Amino acid sequence: MAKPPPSAYKRWVLVLISISAVACTVIAGSMLMKGGGLSLPFFTSQADASRPDVRVEYRTEYLRCGDALVEYREHPAAELDSVMAGLSQAWSVAEGSGPGVRLLRQIDDYCDTHLRCRLIAIYRGYVCVFRGKDPDPRFLVRELPDIRETDLAERDRAFLRKGYVIEADPQMPQTEVPAALDREVVVYLEGIKEH
Repeated sequence: MAKPPPSAYKRWVLVLISISAVACTVIAGSMLMKGGGLSLPFFTSQADASRPDVRVEYRTEYLRCGDALVEYREHPAAELDSVMAGLSQAWSVAEGSGPGVRLLRQIDDYCDTHLRCRLIAIYRGYVCVFRGKDPDPRFLVRELPDIRETDLAERDRAFLRKGYVIEADPQMPQTEVPAALDREVVVYLEGIKEH
């Protein structure tokens, strides 16, 4: 099923989010570059002596699927200013509770799993194709009501109840992934139709 183009409202929201992220990054960068840094304990010279490392949370939110990837890294407090200055403008400082720094970036795309994987499974009594590794109706790509569960060979039926995941090569450029996955899905579906 073809996905309709994003509405004008959605585009405006994404533009406003992008502008806000850039503004937050610029403000945070200018605050860090000033003589005293931020007036938070982990940015002061006293923290350098009492706390050698600062925990930084890097959170990437994927807007098309709603998934998030969170990574944590420890950085020496003395090097935190240079780490922050070296970040791309896509990252912004997010508010958080507790010590450390929270960084956020939002990407208008799918996470790696929803981008590079397709699941072929029996769903609602017939074969369906999903984006990702789970039969989630939010990521239904293609319904095949002409391939009913009862029409499948027992071997295929048992196999597709568990689901068959097709995964693109991690080295494949992102732009080539959808077409490559579509080809593999078609080949597999043709195979089960012949039985």
